[in-house]
Amino acid sequence: MDKKKVVALEDRLPQLKKERKQRANRRFAFYASLFFLLILIVVYFQSPLSRVHSISVSGEQIVSEDQVIKASGITNKTHVWDIRVKSAEQAVKKLPTVRSAAIDRTFPNKVKITVTEYTRKAYLEKNGSFYPILQNGATLSKLPGSKLPVDAPVLLGFSDAAPLKAVAEGLSGISRQLSHNISDIHYVGKSESGDDLILYMNDGNKIIASTRTFARNIKLYPEIAANLPKGAHGTVHLSNGSYFIPAETKKDTGLQTQTNQ
Repeated sequence: MDKKKVVALEDRLPQLKKERKQRANRRFAFYASLFFLLILIVVYFQSPLSRVHSISVSGEQIVSEDQVIKASGITNKTHVWDIRVKSAEQAVKKLPTVRSAAIDRTFPNKVKITVTEYTRKAYLEKNGSFYPILQNGATLSKLPGSKLPVDAPVLLGFSDAAPLKAVAEGLSGISRQLSHNISDIHYVGKSESGDDLILYMNDGNKIIASTRTFARNIKLYPEIAANLPKGAHGTVHLSNGSYFIPAETKKDTGLQTQTNQ
């Protein structure tokens, strides 16, 4: 067996000292870097650099950018990392036109607010003016001047919030094509039969409906209209059952399309 080479301790001491010094230097560099990093973080949080420098808003069409920013409570005096994101988002959602809101913070001092709004589904006629109605039933400011609604049904006779909301929510669940086929909707009040809505369609038909079942039964109209005799016009009942009465005879044709109540 070969004899192992023996190195005297005094010969190893310089190398051991060198290695120990290198480890000490690395340890010092690490703690020094960590210390300065902490100092920089503290300085950033306490300096104007951490205050909000810019706020951008996207997705707004009905509500203004200023209204969204004001609702969030975020200003140029707010420190970026002091923003309570969830609370600010809930505050923006309280705006009547806003369906959802998301707030993102970008280092070092930028904030982005993204909103999703309720869509306009109808116009309420009141005293000769027209007020946009959103899908949640919220009423916006009247259209300026003599501007007339052309892209959604007109609602007439609605003075209570409940039927207005029921119709707005019902219109939210139908296709754009069907919505554009509705000229105007009249609220005629409570009746023994429950029929409190009259819809005048652009295809020449009239619909009798109820606010209680409007959201569900209005979806049946395209199929009913497609099965009517060619050129036939009249009244479609969509309350407790679905049937058609031609305008000429005012008698039930026997065409039945039952709905589940």
